[in-house]
Amino acid sequence: MNQRLDYLDQLRTALTMLVVVFHASIAYGAAGSWILVDVDTSELTVTSILLTLFTAVCQAFFMGLFFFLSSYFIPASYDRKGAGRFLKDRLIRLGVPFVGYTFIIGPLTYWFAHLRGMQSAADFYRTEVWSFKQIFVGPTWFLEALLLFSILYAVFRILVASKPAAPSERASFPTNTTLLVSAVSIGLIAFAVRFVYATGEGTLGLQFGYFPSYILLFIAGILANRNGWLAQLPARTVKRWGWTAVCAIPVLPIGFILTGALDGHLSFEGGLNVQAILYAFWEPFVCFGIILWLLRLFQSRFHTSSPLQKWLAAHAYAVYFIHPPVIVCWTMAMHQLGWPPAIKWVIVSMLSIATCLLAAAVLRAVPKASRVL
Repeated sequence: MNQRLDYLDQLRTALTMLVVVFHASIAYGAAGSWILVDVDTSELTVTSILLTLFTAVCQAFFMGLFFFLSSYFIPASYDRKGAGRFLKDRLIRLGVPFVGYTFIIGPLTYWFAHLRGMQSAADFYRTEVWSFKQIFVGPTWFLEALLLFSILYAVFRILVASKPAAPSERASFPTNTTLLVSAVSIGLIAFAVRFVYATGEGTLGLQFGYFPSYILLFIAGILANRNGWLAQLPARTVKRWGWTAVCAIPVLPIGFILTGALDGHLSFEGGLNVQAILYAFWEPFVCFGIILWLLRLFQSRFHTSSPLQKWLAAHAYAVYFIHPPVIVCWTMAMHQLGWPPAIKWVIVSMLSIATCLLAAAVLRAVPKASRVL
């Protein structure tokens, strides 16, 4: 495995573990939607405020970075396989886990967490699942979106022939001005989209209010591959945008506090208000800064992999797929303990990561399962 793949694989592994910690934080007070919450969310606490800031920062960049990393490998995959095999492999790799979670893992996790003592699983499936009254996409919305993006990419390649650019034809890495215009444009588009689809709203688990940055970063990953951008990450640009993200992070909580958040006045999800404007424009500046900094960090510090790191990278996708029921089970196991929510969050996060890795190893040992997971 070459250095490029090593550091990108390690970055993707780290992001996967962050997803587990992110969802566990919602169970213990952070704002957001999750299967099972183990705290009273009617009152603001120091823990809930800090965890909400943590999830807001994560939301700003980590799924966008997943789209970037995923799309970075798509052009070479398409070049090697052609349209038919490329789409077939995408359907298997993304579609099978999506269907498996939507109709098996997602519904059973929800039923076990909330209804196991009141309704049989068979009745639950008949009234809620097979009727499509509820659709349990969960975190596999990302697989759904990535599959749709991959199909659109294949259509584009069929209609417009595209080959890797010669070194003399490659576009240089985006300038600070280009990045600034892109950040402002994404903020403006997201603000407009959220008039129709507030954050948290959408179809089949796709929260359209966040998709402007997802689409941009998916395209950026393809362009980065074609133009060799990761080999020309400018240290000065990374440093400037990294500091921009650091300075921008406290702007959101300060702005929310000044507009009444501590008194329960929250309207950042969408619409014509200061909080919605602030949130929409805050996200891309935090997003660009953290993503550039992480790419540079992993490129310089994690460019080789040990056997353990390669094992973790091989099992990261399965961890993403199975982590919701694991978090729910550990949350339920910790429910009776009167420990502070922050302590429970740390413990549940660590136990969930360890359990997911063990379960992933078992799943991938099943014949042909590694082709899917």
